Amino acid sequence: MTSKWAAGAMSLTVAYFAYHAFAGEQGLGKWTDMQSQLAEKQAILAELEAENAALQKDIARLTPGQVDPDLVEFLARRDLGFVYPGELVLTDRSQRNANTHR
Repeated sequence: MTSKWAAGAMSLTVAYFAYHAFAGEQGLGKWTDMQSQLAEKQAILAELEAENAALQKDIARLTPGQVDPDLVEFLARRDLGFVYPGELVLTDRSQRNANTHR
């Protein structure tokens, strides 16, 4: 009789640990979810690192004594709206409407 109780207890113990190994808070299911989240975060990190590298490159191009005049002109036109006298400025109404409805 004792061996049946021991076998039953052992079976319940194994079932308990097997359940938590797969479906528990730190089980296999949670591990796979965390792996997919890790892949997403690594993709975001790669994008941010690329953006950071581009900004570092722009900073180097704007360092005093090594200023790139083409970059200065581009930034003045893009950010400040500067144009040369006599230039014709064309605007895209769909872009303007899309920006006003945000």
